[in-house]
Amino acid sequence: MTKWYTFLFAVITLCSSQNSLAQCNGVKGPNILGAKGTFSAPYITVNPAAAACTNSGTNTYNPIGNVGNSLAGCNSTGDFIPCSDYTYSAATGGLVPAFTYSVLKTIGDNNGGNCIKGDWRGRDHTNDGGYFLAVNGAPANTNSPVFYQIKKIPVCIGAIYEFSAWVINLLPATSGSATPGSEPNISFRVNGTQIIANSGAIAYTNTPTWVKVGGSFIAATSTVDLEVINVTSSFLGNDLGLDDISFNVCQSQIAVDGPASSTICTGATISANFTVADINHLNTWYKWQISTDGGAVFTDITPGAQATFTGDSYLLTYNIGVVTPAMNGYKYRLGVSTSQIGLSTPECVYFNDYSLFIGGCGVLPVQLFSFNGRYDAGKAILEWQTSQEINSDRFELLRSTNGRDFNKLASIAAAGNSNSIKNYSYQDNISSDLGSNVFYRLRQIDIDGKASLSSIVKLSLASKTTFDIFPNPFSNNFTISFGAAKTATATLTIQNSTGTLVYSKIIKINKGNNSVLMNNLPSLGKGIYYVAIYNDELKFNGKLQKQ
Repeated sequence: MTKWYTFLFAVITLCSSQNSLAQCNGVKGPNILGAKGTFSAPYITVNPAAAACTNSGTNTYNPIGNVGNSLAGCNSTGDFIPCSDYTYSAATGGLVPAFTYSVLKTIGDNNGGNCIKGDWRGRDHTNDGGYFLAVNGAPANTNSPVFYQIKKIPVCIGAIYEFSAWVINLLPATSGSATPGSEPNISFRVNGTQIIANSGAIAYTNTPTWVKVGGSFIAATSTVDLEVINVTSSFLGNDLGLDDISFNVCQSQIAVDGPASSTICTGATISANFTVADINHLNTWYKWQISTDGGAVFTDITPGAQATFTGDSYLLTYNIGVVTPAMNGYKYRLGVSTSQIGLSTPECVYFNDYSLFIGGCGVLPVQLFSFNGRYDAGKAILEWQTSQEINSDRFELLRSTNGRDFNKLASIAAAGNSNSIKNYSYQDNISSDLGSNVFYRLRQIDIDGKASLSSIVKLSLASKTTFDIFPNPFSNNFTISFGAAKTATATLTIQNSTGTLVYSKIIKINKGNNSVLMNNLPSLGKGIYYVAIYNDELKFNGKLQKQ
C-alpha cells in the first residue's frame, strides 16, 4: 500500500468520457493498484502469439503490439495480482463466444473492426496507446460473473476506500445485436459478498462512451478482495470494456493555522492549530511528530491519543514554545488514523505539516519549495511552489538553449506576502529546432528591487529521454530529467555510498519528459550518492557526486 502525503496537493477521437459517481468528495490518496489497474507493464506485456490479423499494423484498429497477454493472477500463488474467471483469447474470432476476454489497445474505430471481434468499437480509456480489458459477457445466472478480480490487497482497518473503474459498451447502437435489456451492467463487489456500486445499463451509442463507476466502503479486515462482476442474464449484446481501475483511500482533511513568518521573532512563544475534518468520525487517533532536517526524517513527539469530534471536526493545538534561530526550518506534523495500531503504520496515517521560519524580525527571502518542468508535444510546462513570500513582487522566467546564456521569457506576478504553499505555472510553446535540450530558471524580484536566481531546470526535447542528472557534480541543488508513459506518482530516494537512505520523497510525474529540481535537501557531505525513481511502471537509477 502506498503512503499518502496529504495537502501537498483525453482527447479521444472515437470514444468520449463522462463521470457517473464520485465517492471521496474529491479528496483521496493515490491509486493503490498502480499499473495493476491500468493494464500496464509489468502486469501486461505484448502477446507475440496473438493472431497476425489482430496486430498486423495494416490499419488503425490492429496496430503492432495490439494484444496483451492474459491476466496471470488466477494461475499465480502470489496475492495482489489481477485475474479473471473468463477465458482469455487472442485468436481470430476469439471473442465470438460469450465468457471470453482479451487485453487490447484497440478493437475497432471509424475505419473498421479488429478480426478478434469485427463489430466492436473502442480503444483504451486514456487513448495513450495502453491496454484495456475487452469482455464478451456471459449470462450471470449460468456462468461465473467475475470477469476481473484482484485479491489480498493490504488495507487499514477502519479506513474508507473508493473502488472505481471506467466501463464502455463496445457494441454500436446500429448493431443488430444491440437490443434493449441486453446492455452491459456491472457491479463492484468486496470480499465476495458486499456490493458497493452498480453501473446500471451502459447504453448503446454510435460513439462509444467511457463511463466512470465507483463506490466506497469501510475496511473491516486487513486485506480485501475486489471483484468486477457481470449482472446481466443475457449473452447477446452484453459486450463491454474495462479500464483504469482505481482503489484509493478516502482521507481526512487536516487544515493548519499557525503564525506567519513575518511575525515570528527569535524568543517568541508560539503555537500552531490543526483542524481535522472527517464526516465519518473515524480518524480519532492522533500523534505529534517533528522534523529537524527540513522534512527528511520525522520522529514522534508524543504517543498516540484519542480526540473527540465536535460536529464533523476537532481542533488540536501544538504548543511549540519559545523559538530560537536553531529551530528555523523545523516542521511540526499532526498524524491521524482510525486506530492506535494504525498510527504505527505509515500507510494508515494522514498528516499535514506546519513549517517554522524564524525571521529575527527582519525581512525573509522567498522560500522556493519546488521548481519542476516537463516537455510534451511542443510545450514546456514549468511549475513552481513557494512555502513563504515576504514583499515578493514578481517572478521572471528565463530560458536558455545552452545552460549559460538566459533571456527573459515571461513575468509572473507573485503573492506578495504569504506563509502557505503558493502554486505557479507557465506554458512555453517551443519547437525541437531549439536543440536537444532547453534550460529554465527563475529570477525572483522583491518589491524593493532585490533579486535572486533559482537553480536551473533542464528539459529534453527528444521524443524519449533517458535518466539524466544536471549538474553532476553538484554543490547544493540538482535537476533530475526522465521520461514517463503516464501521469502517476513515484518514490524518489537518495542513498549514500554505504547504502544508507538519506532522503525519500513522493513525487508527481507526468506523461512525457519530466524535470524535477531537487532543492531543500538535508545537509549532505561531500562524496558519492545514488538516486532512484520508481513505481510499478518505471525504475531509474543514477549516480551523482556532491562537491
